Order: sequence, then structure tokens, then C-alpha cells
Amino acid sequence: MAETDEKQAGAKPEARVYDVVIIGAGIAGLSAAIYTTRERLSTLVLEKLYPGGQILTTARVENYPGFPDPIGGMELADRLSRQAQRFGAEIVTSAPVDRLVPCRQDGCTFTDVFVGETRRRGRAVILCVGSEYRKLGCPGEKELTGYGVSYCGTCDAPFYEGKHVVVVGGGNTALDEGLHLLKFVRRLTYVVLDPEFRAEKILLEELANHRDKVATHFESTVTEILPGTAAVESWRAGTRPARGVPDGGTKKVAAVRMKHIRTGEETEVACDGVFVFIGLEPQTAFLKGTLDLDPRGFIRTDACSLRTSLPGVWAAGDVRTGSLKQAATAAGEGVVAALGAKEYLKRQHGVRART
Repeated sequence: MAETDEKQAGAKPEARVYDVVIIGAGIAGLSAAIYTTRERLSTLVLEKLYPGGQILTTARVENYPGFPDPIGGMELADRLSRQAQRFGAEIVTSAPVDRLVPCRQDGCTFTDVFVGETRRRGRAVILCVGSEYRKLGCPGEKELTGYGVSYCGTCDAPFYEGKHVVVVGGGNTALDEGLHLLKFVRRLTYVVLDPEFRAEKILLEELANHRDKVATHFESTVTEILPGTAAVESWRAGTRPARGVPDGGTKKVAAVRMKHIRTGEETEVACDGVFVFIGLEPQTAFLKGTLDLDPRGFIRTDACSLRTSLPGVWAAGDVRTGSLKQAATAAGEGVVAALGAKEYLKRQHGVRART
């Protein structure tokens, strides 16, 4: 997208120009904000919902460095948010960004960030808008997310030591994550929409080494995730309690109900957890035509600096092509982007860390 001169833009700019505007307050965005604000760069964080991003759906986090005991995803997000605010970050929630518009003023490049008709201007912008796991959309999924429904085997596999889990999906990610789960679980059941796996041959060969622990249901789809033994029994009797609130029991997964797409036959399988690997959807619809995206919609960046194709704009975390989709790596990418923005501001705008 071509840069727009301030006079041509036809809209009155906000009174304040920020050194850095960060879009998204997940782990990457909050980590970036901690570093930019510690450099005394004026920083605005725009978040469409609440600070935390995907980590809010994780009941227990065990693999984030510095926490020897499990920490709740909400607590981790709250700590990062308070840390960024302590150094001076301004965090605005319920602020979904509609578009970016590059512009020039007094010979310098800026980026206008729009939330509806409200415009903020940044000397540098860091995109941390993340991606969302593609959902099954079946009853019980939303209510039990974080309580037995997961979208990350690498994150949550240790919680299922010696248990039985269901994996939904048949591509590379489903098999790769399933193989990791098999290091912990007693048994694993795949539910695959296609007539066969769509994964690389090497993954299929490795999975074959675990055939005694793996069951498969091809041409099938999960139609319901059932919580708590007491709830399952009452549902069978025709009395359905509130979703995700088992009768007198702990909120947890007890079974899945699946359906064969050709025969219509329904099957119920008892299990301790459900892992869903049916793809990711980057939150980049508002960026199409503005900067370089890969065919799936993820943001292409320089591998080292995390710069995007748009001058003065970086991307970090799950939204970036090549991201490892882990909380710890998202934090690191946020830091890399923040330090890159700092050096850019020093060179292009003469902005230096304030003391």
C-alpha cells in the first residue's frame, strides 16, 4: 500500500504520536511493551479483547521459564500486563484494529492505526495479533477448553501421564503432536475426517511403531465433547445439565461422541482429554493488501530482525510465518521486535531512550 501524505489523508490525527504502537496484548505484545517502555519509548498497546491472548485458555502453564510450579494462564497474563503498565505502557482493551495506513509527515515515515474512526499514530508498529486455533464448533468444546480440551500437545502432554486422549486431525501437526503425546499417554485415539492420514511418510512410519497404543477412526468427526461422569449419565437419561458444569464433579472431559460421515453411525469413546489439531487462522484479515502475507495469511518477516515488508513495522508471535507457537518463543520474538524498533527509531526519527 502506498504511503499517504498527512494533508491527503483528510482525517485529523490524534493529538499524541506514540513512539511504538503494539497491536495485540498476548505474550508477544506484552513482552515487547515491557522492553519498549523500559527504553522510555512511549508505547500504546491496542487489544481487541483482554490482555493475554491464547494463554488465557490454558488452565496450567508448566513450561514457561522462571516458574518452577505451574501457573495459570490468566495469572501469567495479568503479571505481564501489570509489569508493562508499571514501566508506562498504555493498554487499551476492546480496541480491534481495522487497518494500517502508512503516511509521511515532515519527511518522516509514520503508520496510522485505526480502530473504527479513531486514529493513533506510531513512529513504529509491532504486530502481535496472533492466530486462533481452528475450532470443532461442537457442544462442550468451548466450555471445556483448558479443562481437558487443548490445542497444544507440546504444552499439555505431561498432564496426561498414563491416560487416554483423543486427537482430532490427520495432518502433519496432528501426527507430530500425537507422537509427542505418546511419550506420556497410555492410549491415543485419532479422529480423522479424511479416509486416511494426510501427513508426511516419515511421520506415518514413526506412528506405526506405536500401533499397540493407537486407535484410529477415519471419515469421522467429533460431534460432542462430554464432561464429567455424572454429567454423561444424566445426559444419557435425557437430563442435560449446563454445558461444562458436571453434576457434582470436577470440570473435566469424560468422553467424546463421534459420527461416521458416510454411514452416520455414532460412537461414544471415554477419554481423559481431547487435543484438536485442525489448523490455525491468523488474525490478519485487516492487513491484506498492506504488507506481505504468506498463502495462509501469516505475516512474512525477516527471519532475524522480524521486520515486515512495511517500513517501520515488525511482527512477533503466532501471527508470524515460521513461529513455533510457544509462549516462551512468543516472548522472545516480542523482545527482538522491540529492540529492532528501538534501533529503527534512533536511526529514522532521532528518538533515543529517555532517561
